[in-house]
Amino acid sequence: MRVLTILITLAIGVTAFSGETIKNPIEVGDVRWGRDLDAALENSAKTGKPVLVLFQEIPGCSGVQKFGREVLTNPSLIAAIENEFFPVLVYNNRKGGLDEKLLRRFQEPAWNYQVIRFLNAEGRDVIPRKDRIWTTSGVASRMIEALKAANRSVPKYLNALARAEH
Repeated sequence: MRVLTILITLAIGVTAFSGETIKNPIEVGDVRWGRDLDAALENSAKTGKPVLVLFQEIPGCSGVQKFGREVLTNPSLIAAIENEFFPVLVYNNRKGGLDEKLLRRFQEPAWNYQVIRFLNAEGRDVIPRKDRIWTTSGVASRMIEALKAANRSVPKYLNALARAEH
């Protein structure tokens, strides 16, 4: 029985859009991030849910790690990110490959503090880009703004979370 419990625990893990099990680096908290923006945009077109893209430095400095450890581990915030959006992670400090292409596409600086953007199914910003959002209530407030701009309902718990630190 103990072996079965361990196997089930190992199998659960964190699943990305591609179905692979991954362990999140500290900088991205406990959110189940996808890495395929095109798949997220397709899902957005089918459902109307916006895409939430985190541009993050991994490995990151202590401030970036603090954001992952303190903001992106809040269970209510995680629930809102995973239920109301299609979350996608873009590494902002990797040379070559898809991450660098996405940085160029969205004109995001490399080796920057975290930036969260909210996109519609066409890959356009739902609300204007804004950096220096480093608190749980700040992220929750931006999520509310994005949901309203996308004509989506806002969960009550997300409103409460946005007011919690103000």
